Amino acid sequence: MNHFNICSSCMHCNSCVLTEQKEKVWSCSEFDDIATQQVYAQPEEQPKRELELV
Repeated sequence: MNHFNICSSCMHCNSCVLTEQKEKVWSCSEFDDIATQQVYAQPEEQPKRELELV
């Protein structure tokens, strides 16, 4: 396994057309980390509102 390969953790890996030699890529301007995207894709927890009875 090549530890310098970034394609395996890129969200565009399956649809990428920049290169077929993905095992040799160590830098890419189109790289979007899967883990980072999953964190931002999660909806933020909304604060719970209490009903005020008047």
